[in-house]
Order: sequence, then structure tokens, then C-alpha cells
Amino acid sequence: MSTRREFEMHGLSFDPADYKARREACLSNEAKTVLSMDPDERTEDHLKIALLALNQAVNAFSEFPITMQRSLVRVGWYEHFEDKRVIIRQGHMADNFYLIISGTAIVTIMDTEQSVRTAAVLTKGNSFGELALMHGSKRTATVTCKNSVELLAVGRDDFIDIFMPITKDQEPEHIRFLRSINILHGWPIECLPYHDPKICCFTFFRRGVLLCKDSNNSEWVYIIKTGNCRVLKSLHPTRPTIPISEHDIKNSHDIIKLPPLISPRSISSCNTSVSIQSSLSHTTHLSSASRKKKRRRCTVDSLIHILHSTSDSPHLNLEEHKKEVEMLYDKLHNNFDRRGKRYSKVFEKLDKKVDKENIVEEKLFVQIQNLCPKDVFGLEQVAFGMIGNTTSTILVSDGAECILINKKYFQQHLNDEGAKRLRRTLQPLPSEESLQQKLQDKTNWEAYKALTVIDQILYKRQVQNTDSLFY
Repeated sequence: MSTRREFEMHGLSFDPADYKARREACLSNEAKTVLSMDPDERTEDHLKIALLALNQAVNAFSEFPITMQRSLVRVGWYEHFEDKRVIIRQGHMADNFYLIISGTAIVTIMDTEQSVRTAAVLTKGNSFGELALMHGSKRTATVTCKNSVELLAVGRDDFIDIFMPITKDQEPEHIRFLRSINILHGWPIECLPYHDPKICCFTFFRRGVLLCKDSNNSEWVYIIKTGNCRVLKSLHPTRPTIPISEHDIKNSHDIIKLPPLISPRSISSCNTSVSIQSSLSHTTHLSSASRKKKRRRCTVDSLIHILHSTSDSPHLNLEEHKKEVEMLYDKLHNNFDRRGKRYSKVFEKLDKKVDKENIVEEKLFVQIQNLCPKDVFGLEQVAFGMIGNTTSTILVSDGAECILINKKYFQQHLNDEGAKRLRRTLQPLPSEESLQQKLQDKTNWEAYKALTVIDQILYKRQVQNTDSLFY
């Protein structure tokens, strides 16, 4: 039930939150001063002030575990960029991790020397730069300030200590966790170089962070340690394809129109004591202005008049009406440009071609799985990639600690027996065509339910209006 519907049940036709003052919480000047200090000079009181201010100003900051929050406040620093300033540049080595405190930034990717596209728009609470730090790679995009932007920055070494902790002289806890996962039994976990972030790393991902854009081309296998992740699939939007009967089309113009019950001739052929033709001729001579709107009891004369009186403007068939409207529109608009001047039909094909090029295909993201602790993402391509095509999916964090293992390294150390065990254990996802059909079935089912409710409401209204005409 929507929020508006809930308020309607209490007598309100609007949501009071729509009229609430939109006041954006800002980071206090005291907290900015603390975060601008040298980390060695910050006291516990300073850290408490900064921690409280960040939680109040940025809701996304509270999604980090409390230990990470304290560590970020201890080593992070405050930065401010004016509009149109470049924060990070594509191709440069990654130095810092950034969390947006306020403002908006644009993420652009240069595909070629002359082709630049906008990949995302980042606002308060979004972070960027973590993936390049985790994998020790170069920046894959450029982030530019759209307006004034305030940031919390964390250096590379501090980021690794906070988000990718590794204890010396003993096996890390997340490596011991891998041994408890049944699907990895038989794979040589003891050979995993967990000190090398290009092969194995462990970190926390906040809610809404895109971990994998295309599972078929991903370089990593993701193991959920704590929290949850969502597996999404990009599909085409669907529309209801429920067949509508001719009876529904004819009655769609006038919901009060009564269906024909019996013709005048069939009534006149019966042995009745009432003259139908005289009653009809009597009623047709009466003008609509002279008729008085009053309640009268149901009689044979009034019933015949109601059932067989013709309208001055008969209703057209829905398809005929649609064709007439389209013909009229084509006649008025098809041979005119935006300035109102006529143009030749020679350019019609060219215009259609340009329109097709400018059309951006819409996408609908559907959740097909919810991953919990000990679930694994990315092994389907390892197990079935050499056999046939696998369904490409997207992985988004809902606030989770994940262990990442390089997919090529995993395959190199996977023997034939382990591969067979994976194929027996894993269940491949349905194909894209199957998921698209399921989405279409769901859309049709939702539309059918809505039409069924509407039909019942219109039927009851029709019965009520019919009774009011007779009594």
C-alpha cells in the first residue's frame, strides 16, 4: 500500500511529508576543523565530535561498521573542491578514497580520444576510488565537480588497513571463513596468496555500491562473509498483452450503456396489450428540454424508451476512432516542420533515421537473487562458461563484507574433479529469454488483476445507475 493511500484512509488526500521543509544537514565547522587537523594531534574528544557530526550530516556514513567509522575519523581528512574541478582523472594511479559529504560530482569515461560519456552522477553519501585502491590499478574514470563539493578523503595505506585488514604471522579470519563454505571444498585454499590484493582481498562494501556490472566479463569471484548483496538482471520494460474482447471494446466508450436485451419487433410479435410503435412515436416527439427530471416507476413504455432510444452522436468503434484521429493528425502535422513550413517527403526517411539514432533504449533492472553469508557469486561462469552461454547479471551490495578471489587464479587451481563437483552443485540461472518471458507474465497478471477490479466496480456502478432510472 502506498503512503498516499494510507493517508487517504485517515481522511487526508495528500502526504504531509510533501510539504516538509527540505533542509540539508551540513557538516559543522567544528567537525571541519577537527578533520583538517593532523591525525596525530586529534584527541578522543575531537574524534567524538567528528564522528557525531558525520553521522548527522551523512546518513550513508552510519552504514559503515562502528570500528570502521572510528578508523575513518582518526585518519581521514576534510577536502573542499570548487565547481568544475577535477578530483580524480582517468588513467592516473589511485592515491585516495573519497566519501562525498555535500555537493554533486559527475563521473565520465573516455572510451576513445574523441568519445566521452557520462557514467554516473554522485551525490552526498556516495563514495568513489575504492576499487582502484583495492586492486592496485589505475583510475578507470574521471570525477569532476558539478558544484561545490566537500569530501572525506582517506589515503591508500590507511584504506588498506581499514577495509582490507591483514594480521601478520597468522592466517586471516576471512581465509578461515573460506574453509567453512561447502562449495569450495577440494579447492586449495591454503595456496591462496591473501597478501596480494590482485588475487585475493577482503573488504566492506556499503549499501548501493556496484560490485559487478557484467558477471560474464568480471575478473572476480565474490564470497559473502557478512551482510547481503542483490543479483540484478537488466531486461526490457514490458507492457500488458492481455487480449481484449470486442464486447469490452464496444462498451469502453460508455460504461453506463445497457446491453440490448430484446428488439421492438420481437416485443410487438408477442401477445401484449400495449402498442409499442405508438409509445415510441410519442416519446420521439418530446424534446430533451421539455422532459422533466423526475423519478417515475418502471413501466413498459419507459422501459422500451430507455432500451431503444438512439443517441444523437452514435459511438464509433474504438479502432475506427483511433484511425480517424491518426489520419487527422497526419493530415495536419506530417507535412510541416517545427517552424510550420511544409517540407518534402524526401526527408522523411532521413528524419526517421535520425530519430532511431537518438532513441535511448530503456532498461528495467529486476532482482533475481538475494545473496546471504556463505553465498558465492561468479562461479557459474567458471563451471559452465566452457560448455555454453551463461546469463549475465549485476551484483550490488546491500551492506556486505566480501571476499574477492581472482577468477583466472581460481580456474588455474581448479582440477577436473572440482569442476565436475561445481557443475553438480551449482544451478545455472535461467536464460535472458526465460527471464524476459517471466517478466511479461508478471506484467500481464498484474494488469489482469487491475482490470478485474475495475470491471467489478463499473458493473456495480452500472447496476446502481440503472436502478436509479427506474425508481
